[in-house]
Amino acid sequence: MESNQALIDNIKFQFDISKKLLEYHLDSLSQDEYLWRSPNCGLYIQKINGNWYANFPEHENYELGTPSVAWTLWHITFWWKMVFNHSFGNGTLTKEDIDVYENVESVKISINSLIERWQEKLDSVTEEELYSKSYSEFPFDNTVEFHKLAAWLNLELMKNASEIGYVRFEYASYRN
Repeated sequence: MESNQALIDNIKFQFDISKKLLEYHLDSLSQDEYLWRSPNCGLYIQKINGNWYANFPEHENYELGTPSVAWTLWHITFWWKMVFNHSFGNGTLTKEDIDVYENVESVKISINSLIERWQEKLDSVTEEELYSKSYSEFPFDNTVEFHKLAAWLNLELMKNASEIGYVRFEYASYRN
C-alpha cells in the first residue's frame, strides 16, 4: 500500500535526521569528554572492583543533574539493545546485561552496530510488522504498533543526541 510506504519512509527520514545529529556529536568525541563529569553531573558510569557500571535512576527528576556523555551513550545502547532483544529476540536481556564501556571508541563501535541493525530492520519491515503490537514489548508491553515504537526510538535517539551535545558545550566552556 502507498500509505504504508509513506509511513515507513517518514520513519526512515526521522531516523536519518536523529542519526546524523548523534554522529555529529560522536565523530570528534574524545576520551576525556566521554568520561568527564560536569560539576552538575548526576548519572554517570563508574568502575567498581574492576568492572564498569552505569547508574540507573529510581526517578527522572531534575535534581539528578546533567548526565555524563558516557552515561547517555550507555543509555542509548541500553534501550536499543532492549528493543532488539525484547521485540525481536528471546526477551531475556536486562539492564545488567548491557555492556558499560570505559573506552569511547568501543562505545562508538557498539552504537554504529546498532545503527546498522536498525537500518536493516527498517529496510526489511513488512506491512504486518509495521502494524503489529507484538514487536513493541520493550518499552511498551506490546500496547502499541511497531511503527509507533520506531517513532519513539527516533525521538529517544534525538533527545539523547541533544543531551550529548549539551554536555559537550558544557565541557568546552568549562575547560576555557
